[in-house]
Amino acid sequence: MNDDIPQLPLPLWVKVLIVLTALPVLDLPWLWAGDPVTDTGKVLLWLYPAYVAVSAVCEWLAYRRRPEVTWILMFLLVLAHAAMWALCYPPQ
Repeated sequence: MNDDIPQLPLPLWVKVLIVLTALPVLDLPWLWAGDPVTDTGKVLLWLYPAYVAVSAVCEWLAYRRRPEVTWILMFLLVLAHAAMWALCYPPQ
């Protein structure tokens, strides 16, 4: 590990943002009600909560040394939430 990169403290507002970006996973019962048609969609829906949890932990850990990685992961997590809704409730 490279020790010359300073570690930043994790501000409260970043903690709140990380939690807020992970909270849409609580919509999982509504996503299951949407019943994705394909087997691949069902597998992705099963893996979705694990992805959200791992992503939130990585966001939390990455901020101390690489804050830009945290922002990228947050953006990808928001896209994943939108993709799950589009998978379960496709636009007509």
